[in-house]
Amino acid sequence: MNEAVFQPELDGITDAEWQELLARVNGEGRPFFTENQLYLVHARNKVIVTRYVARRGVIGLCLVVVGLAAWVYALKGDWGLVLVFGIALTLTGVGMVGTGVVTRRDPASREPITRWLSKWTAARGAQHLVSEATLSDCGLEYLPEQVRSLLIVEREPLVDLLLKNGAHHALSALIVAESGYPSALAAEARRLLEARADLQVIAAHDATPAGVAMKARLQKGQVFPLGQRAVLDAGLFPADVPWLAELAPAIPVAHSQRVPLDSLSFDSLLVGLRGVSQGALSLYTALEAARANDHAAAHGEPDSGSRADSAAG
Repeated sequence: MNEAVFQPELDGITDAEWQELLARVNGEGRPFFTENQLYLVHARNKVIVTRYVARRGVIGLCLVVVGLAAWVYALKGDWGLVLVFGIALTLTGVGMVGTGVVTRRDPASREPITRWLSKWTAARGAQHLVSEATLSDCGLEYLPEQVRSLLIVEREPLVDLLLKNGAHHALSALIVAESGYPSALAAEARRLLEARADLQVIAAHDATPAGVAMKARLQKGQVFPLGQRAVLDAGLFPADVPWLAELAPAIPVAHSQRVPLDSLSFDSLLVGLRGVSQGALSLYTALEAARANDHAAAHGEPDSGSRADSAAG
């Protein structure tokens, strides 16, 4: 029997709880995962809410004290103008106090996940963790039987996550990174771009300023000869994060500008990317349409496609 890796009193988690966390990340038949996915599962519904009095509130309290003092002094001396000034000062202070209490929402700390993951991998090995790009020397073994689209992702480790979990077969896509990684697949991508005008090109990126600018970089870059070819943007956008049921419980609005694409589960990535390749306007709309259809199916209602067909008939 294997010795336990974690000590609950010291680490704050048991081996059984860790295995349950891994099972929630991996899903059915999806063994490879990233730390970002693991963190998201851990952080869901653990947003840290902090309330504090900002500088405006402190100034308001001071105004209230000064205003009340002027008010009392004016009443004793029967000074009308000072009384009016004291009342105005007090009311202004009350208003500033009311708007000076700030509520701050922060995501759960990543430190426990990083620490637990480091300790687990040191004791039991990587366990299908994708932490870096390792397919530099691969050939065309990750080429799907039929290439319907070229999927270009922003970060190289995301290529590993998708390929090692079989996304190239599920999406019938040639998957490469913006940098031209892996080189063998990137060379094949360039060949197909030159040979096929019908090849669909899809970009997938993080919800960051650099990610949002990826499509423009691709169209101006030299790594892939896109020319005037249309690029479908299947990336994650900051505005999408608060509305996605999978991300919103873990990521407050103020932190939506730095969300990795692989914060989404692998199954959600597949659903979103497939949806965009089939005509959805964005990753978000594809995921929302799938969620609505799942909800309709669970309640015995026709899905959105069936309702549209009925209306057309």
